[in-house]
Amino acid sequence: MIKFIRAHTSLWGLIAIWILVAAKAPILLYAVLPISVFLMRRSGMWQEMLFGFLLCAVLSDMDPDIHQMAVMKTAKYTYIVSLTLIVLMDQVRMRPMARIFGIFLPFFVYAFLPVIASPVPVVAIQKTISYASVFLVIPNLVLFNYRRSGWPFLRNMVWFLVLILVAQQAMPYLGPEWWYTIDGRFRGFFGNPNGMALYCFLVFLLFSVVNYLRPQLFSRMAKLFIYGVLIYYLITCGARTALMSTLMFVLFIQFFRISTFLGIISFVAFIGIGELLASNLPAIITALGLEEYLRVDTIADGSGRYIAWQFAWQTINDQGFFLFGGGFENEAMVFLKAYRMLSALGHQGGVHNTYLAFWLNTGIVGLLLYFRSFALIFIKAGKNTPISFAIMFAVLFSILYESWLAGSLSPYTTLFLVILAIVAEDEIMGSVDREEEEAELLVEEPVPIHEPLILPAR
Repeated sequence: MIKFIRAHTSLWGLIAIWILVAAKAPILLYAVLPISVFLMRRSGMWQEMLFGFLLCAVLSDMDPDIHQMAVMKTAKYTYIVSLTLIVLMDQVRMRPMARIFGIFLPFFVYAFLPVIASPVPVVAIQKTISYASVFLVIPNLVLFNYRRSGWPFLRNMVWFLVLILVAQQAMPYLGPEWWYTIDGRFRGFFGNPNGMALYCFLVFLLFSVVNYLRPQLFSRMAKLFIYGVLIYYLITCGARTALMSTLMFVLFIQFFRISTFLGIISFVAFIGIGELLASNLPAIITALGLEEYLRVDTIADGSGRYIAWQFAWQTINDQGFFLFGGGFENEAMVFLKAYRMLSALGHQGGVHNTYLAFWLNTGIVGLLLYFRSFALIFIKAGKNTPISFAIMFAVLFSILYESWLAGSLSPYTTLFLVILAIVAEDEIMGSVDREEEEAELLVEEPVPIHEPLILPAR
């Protein structure tokens, strides 16, 4: 990590400027961010461009009452617009382009249709464009940086993501306690503990993929440190869903290494056992003495999730969103209008389910189109490495309880696309196969050592 910090001093300088401008002159950030992006392009700082966007996405997730960073929620749009323009301008040098965007293109084309029924059509169009832009930009930046720097680029990315978590330890010295905790749970730079847990879960997936494909990329001590940091923050924030999703991934990866069929069977069995455990979960947690950490008092009502799911399903059927939805941002508007009613029932927040979020926004047609592409990309990735299916099922479980995959400019969708680019792009996975073949050839056909030629004396 120390080497990484020393090697990217220019990035730290830019980040310091962004934070200072956001806190002291927020209106200027709308100009500072895009200017910074184009300066990085001019200087060849392609890795830093991606890292900077990830950081802006994280800071935009902070509590809106932390006024020093509130501008990030909208200023990040100038960042993604700049990145999109750069990808379009430099597409010749980036060819062949990443295939992920093309696989999801039918969904993006269709997603503009439900805007007709949107209560906020302008916002819906903006959200649709931003969501498509992320799917265009992130995989191409990952692939382009890989071509330029190889696996060390992915090592740098892991260190940057871990550094964001470690930097949270400075928050007690920067502001009051409510900045970084809520109801006794640590949330750090994120708006809520569940957000930080999702971040840890996705970074855990990313690091596991990189470590699985290139185990020599990190030293043993570095691996222990990174896993230690991720597990520490997963436990500290006390989020059940992210913790369970991480455990699912660790479990399923063992089955999928043996057989894809065995992995699928284990997932089905896990769901069945999970339903059995869910009905007796409060008693089990109390017996284990974990009722305070796992907040057993909130399990009976599903932390408000079941209320949100029931309301979302009723809205889908009663307000004509079943087939075509109401456009991006429809889910947020529906829950905003019903905020007082839902709060009285014990729920605060959104739908807490990606499937229902897509259904409200794009209808059953959009939902099927999206997960058709989702399945295709993971089937393709599964041919490259069995670890892809473990990722897929862990993500499918996670989005059952959180709506993060329906968000356009969140750090979570961005991290998911980074992972997807690694396992689905043949250029990255092909390099792993070539290196393994070269290593086998070296073992099977060692280069012969010739004895020096000794000429007979005359």
